[in-house]
Amino acid sequence: MTAAPAPGAPPVSVYPLILGTAGHIDHGKTSLVRALTGIDTDRLPVEKARGITTELGFAYLDLEGRRLAVVDVPGHERFVKSMVAGATGVDLVCLVIAADEGVMPQTREHLDICHLLGVRRGLVVLTKQDLAAEDDWRAMVRADISATVDGTFLAGAPVLEVSTRTGFGLEELRGALRQLAESCPPRPADGAFRHAVDRVFTIKGFGTVVTGTILSGAVSVGDELAILPEGRATRVRGLEVHGAPVATAQAGMRAAINLGGTALDEVARGDLLVHPGKVAASHILDVRIRHVASAKAALPRRSKVLIHHAASQVIGSLVLVDQTELAPGASALAQLRLDAATPLGAMPGDRFILRGFAAVAQHGTTLGGGEVIRVLAPKARRRADHAATVAALAEARRGDRAALLVRAAAAAGLGHAELARRLGAEPAELLEGLRAALGGGELLATGEGESAHYLHAAAVAELERKILDAAQAAQDGALREDLRTQLPAALPIRTYDAILARLAAAGRLTLDAERVRRATPASAAPPALGAAESAILERLRAAGVEPPRPKELPELMRLPEAAVRTALDRLVAQKLLTKVKPDLIMAADVVARLRERLLAHFAKEAELSPQQWKEIVGASRKYTIPLAEFFDGEKLTLRVGEIRRRRK
Repeated sequence: MTAAPAPGAPPVSVYPLILGTAGHIDHGKTSLVRALTGIDTDRLPVEKARGITTELGFAYLDLEGRRLAVVDVPGHERFVKSMVAGATGVDLVCLVIAADEGVMPQTREHLDICHLLGVRRGLVVLTKQDLAAEDDWRAMVRADISATVDGTFLAGAPVLEVSTRTGFGLEELRGALRQLAESCPPRPADGAFRHAVDRVFTIKGFGTVVTGTILSGAVSVGDELAILPEGRATRVRGLEVHGAPVATAQAGMRAAINLGGTALDEVARGDLLVHPGKVAASHILDVRIRHVASAKAALPRRSKVLIHHAASQVIGSLVLVDQTELAPGASALAQLRLDAATPLGAMPGDRFILRGFAAVAQHGTTLGGGEVIRVLAPKARRRADHAATVAALAEARRGDRAALLVRAAAAAGLGHAELARRLGAEPAELLEGLRAALGGGELLATGEGESAHYLHAAAVAELERKILDAAQAAQDGALREDLRTQLPAALPIRTYDAILARLAAAGRLTLDAERVRRATPASAAPPALGAAESAILERLRAAGVEPPRPKELPELMRLPEAAVRTALDRLVAQKLLTKVKPDLIMAADVVARLRERLLAHFAKEAELSPQQWKEIVGASRKYTIPLAEFFDGEKLTLRVGEIRRRRK
């Protein structure tokens, strides 16, 4: 697509790292890139005529045998959309500040954006050193820089003075960048392939070419691809990195891809190139968001926002799920709900930026940003339960996250390929990560390898209970097909058959060609408790009405988190434990005794005051309030103002 490097050039290896610039307009970002690389990233006539960068510019930097991609971003506030697109995927950043002006508005906004996008390494470059001769002025600028970067990834980073006009400090800067690159591990090439398109053009004799950052995975010449969000099919005819043809490119590289069979108007900036079926286009994302500390007002529970992800900008709604508003500098769990025509090909761990929409007072300003926790998320309705699930996903490792996603899918479960899509993993990579969950009994698999379908132990226990109850209720057993219709429609047939086989193997059911019968008491053994289940049940019974929270049990019991979750789910399904709320689980006999005391109270009095309830429970508000709400939900009590009455 372009000419190869000149003959006789020293050999270099393409290193999967990307260096980006950031900073205020006219502080010398493009001149610095040109001085370091010899490449002028201003390619548009208007940029050259006006002397400012309005679009992304690209170059490469050779550092003793390593060739890094360089992304030069525009500094003007009107081009923040382009800046975010360029900063996505950056591993190292040079925050460029003119020595004669110091920290300016876009310096701060660009630093906020890089911080929110998860950039963790970089340095500060004081350009135009020759224009700031006064020592007092330079000392004041450095003090302002120190205050500005405090609390960010650039706190304590080197501040290097350079002049692109005289060449002062450039070699020192090159050495510092080399050390920084050596300290930064290259991006792994695993995961599903995604290429964020930021330029589209045609070359005579080649056709449509797109450039962009490879966010994850790897791609090779000849690969079949899909263009998200539409899903249009295309093919890799050619592949270049830093102007040289390559057979394969991976995450952490900028690549130009020649697309076969694709017209110029069939792909656009902001699109994602992916392997077909490997990446989900989501309309709802569960996220963790941080509101920038410099914001002038709190974010309400629901806001219309501009969402910047990879190279795309879309309109959507931000909905907080665990708070009523978000103060400046604070974090929260939230959902991003996107317009129907603009889903995002996001993955867990992706970073994004939120900016003000035209309808809000903070139009055009950076409101915050965050990290994607779950893709293809259900709309948050029961907010407490939803927040608990998302919080658990946010803290979990990949293997545990897989089990949590299957658990959230309830009776429908998840197939192996779909689970891989939701995790951003290749199906083959996922097999190893699931080994512990399958071996520990947290997941039930029907089928093998990449054709497997998974159900969580909690869903299995609930389905087993329903099947046994239905088989018991039928005088001569239940017809297999009739019993199937009494279970959730989303339950796959092969999983239903596998659960029947499990119950029969355990001696709890008898099966014939047509009917399912409950085993006779003589032949049926009650489900035995495992060691972890017995220990947890004993601990919670002993704790009475003040049990430890579920998240505290792994450390208290010295058990893996997955084992504790599975044990709790089984004990709840067997009705030995009662889930008062997602983060409060009590022994069922403790709750039963409270129920008896409550009924005894209403046998004598028509109303129950908060103080009377506290005396019945014998615990603090931390426990009395959720217990009172639990019995409201059980339709035993009815809240009327501050008192409660027996529900008729």
